[in-house]
Amino acid sequence: MKKASILALVVVPILLGSCIRTEEENTECDIEAVSLHLDTPSEFFYHDYDTIQTVISTDTDIVFTIRSYANVQRVPTTLRVTAGAAVYVITEDGTRTPFLNGSLVDYSNEQVHQFLVVSENKVWSRKYSISVVHDVPSEGNLSIGFENYYLDPSGKYYIWEAPDVFTDGTWKNGNPGFKISKSSAKPLDYPSTPVVGGGPDGSDCLKLETCDTGPFGRIVNMRLASGSMFNGVFDVGNALTDALKATQFGTPYLHKPIMMRVWLRFEPGSVFQDRNGNKVEGVIDEPDAYVVLYRNEDAEGKKVQLDGNDVLSSPYIVGLGRLPHNYNEDGSDKFSNNPIHGLTNEWKEVTIPVEYRAELNADELADKGYSLIIGFASSWGGAHFKGAIGSKFYIDNVQLFCE
Repeated sequence: MKKASILALVVVPILLGSCIRTEEENTECDIEAVSLHLDTPSEFFYHDYDTIQTVISTDTDIVFTIRSYANVQRVPTTLRVTAGAAVYVITEDGTRTPFLNGSLVDYSNEQVHQFLVVSENKVWSRKYSISVVHDVPSEGNLSIGFENYYLDPSGKYYIWEAPDVFTDGTWKNGNPGFKISKSSAKPLDYPSTPVVGGGPDGSDCLKLETCDTGPFGRIVNMRLASGSMFNGVFDVGNALTDALKATQFGTPYLHKPIMMRVWLRFEPGSVFQDRNGNKVEGVIDEPDAYVVLYRNEDAEGKKVQLDGNDVLSSPYIVGLGRLPHNYNEDGSDKFSNNPIHGLTNEWKEVTIPVEYRAELNADELADKGYSLIIGFASSWGGAHFKGAIGSKFYIDNVQLFCE
């Protein structure tokens, strides 16, 4: 073989290799899950699966809740993070120390530990806090107003404080998802907003409104956003890919609810539309309000978490109270031009009894084997993007009565 040919065989692979683009390093810096490893988790937690927390994309404060009499100290801890990310423990003086999975973390006295996750490309980072707190059993009956609210860190939408028994002590709603579709919206243009002095007793109240999601909403065929409020988790990271799954309802509860009493008023929007934005003749929009109690473990001890797909239809539901509505013979919604709620633009105190389908197990109830949901929506079919843009549902002075 000639020297020129040999040289070509050597040079060509080098040139080709220089044209292959190396894979870019990951830019994500998230904790995806936290696990506490205990030999006897049932001595500390209500459920064995409570030792593992999946972390949603917007959550940076991770809190585990243990029984009121339990105490944990040095616990092996594992963090699952995004590919390639590095984890550091931040001490009080600001020093960063690399964290190794399985390291012992002292959670006694409800200490809060700070962690820093740095992306693989070293450009992005995010701070997290992890702590273990003691459960404070509630008295059962709840009285809830909507006077305590504040703007989220971005200043875009409002967040409401809720009873401590609710998930992280705040109400959840679809406002974070609406921010994606209408980032230019002002705080009072969102589906869930406060009304200063608008309550039946002159206190601040809550307004839920069904809103147009604009051009972006039409692209993803989510043309309206029903104003909502519930206890649980809203995973904004999944809001566009699976809106129903992103809405996770309920908080473990120690008491048996028997009735909810609440002040309501409602103004329906003028045009009811289906998911494709088509006008549906002869239908007046209706709001929704409900109380649900459901089993949060299956027969095998696995966690049960209701979401937008089955929040009112799951076989794990044992108790349900809901605003009345018309149904077809098969149990599906019967949209009517004569809503039977009896709600108007005038405030009305409404009582919603909870009807039980099965007896509760007292031991399971005491061990937080049931979860409570309180939910409101400005459009009955809003979870499926059906309703009337402009429907307004006003809510105040919620009272939950337990046995």
